[in-house]
Amino acid sequence: MTNTPARTIKRSSIKNIVRFPAIKSQSREGILVESILESKYCYHLEFNRNVKSYLPQPETFSFNVNGKQKKYTPDFLESEQSGHLTYIEVKPAKKSKSEHYQELFSAFDSYISTTNVSFKVVDETEILKEPLLTNYRLLFQYLKSPADDNKKLRDCASLIKTKMPLKNLFQQLEGIASKREVYSWLAQQVLVFDWSSERLTNQTEVLFDI
Repeated sequence: MTNTPARTIKRSSIKNIVRFPAIKSQSREGILVESILESKYCYHLEFNRNVKSYLPQPETFSFNVNGKQKKYTPDFLESEQSGHLTYIEVKPAKKSKSEHYQELFSAFDSYISTTNVSFKVVDETEILKEPLLTNYRLLFQYLKSPADDNKKLRDCASLIKTKMPLKNLFQQLEGIASKREVYSWLAQQVLVFDWSSERLTNQTEVLFDI
């Protein structure tokens, strides 16, 4: 996967250009995306362990839509750990369900369809799910931290084998592991909780899963 977007993203009066501090993009400067909704989708890509890397505005395609030649640039290209590639369009549901976009997306899906490449459209109903998005945003700062000492992680997991509230875990590991290390393990999803149903607090029950 190339690290260079197909076209330059420039500031615009009709677009909310956002710089996102992406980790999986392999760019130290982060990436530019063309909407706030796209920037929020980046959290999903960062925490999805099946996603190896991703790139905004990856390539511009030219193909036929109802007898007319159209140019189209997907919002993202994600590369999965398996090697599978997926082009992604981030679009508000009201727009994505319009006849114009339905025809465009259907034609593009057919154009790029192979055994190793697919296409999907995501909208705000998936991206803005709570408390999932809040948990992503809370733990993202710890995801950026370097991987912690694996031996310490294994030792802590061996010491504590039962589920318990996060505040109790902090107490159990006092003097052994810092709170930042514990949050880093949460971000790395080796210390687990139900991201989709509960906002992370000191009362959240967590469990080592390594």
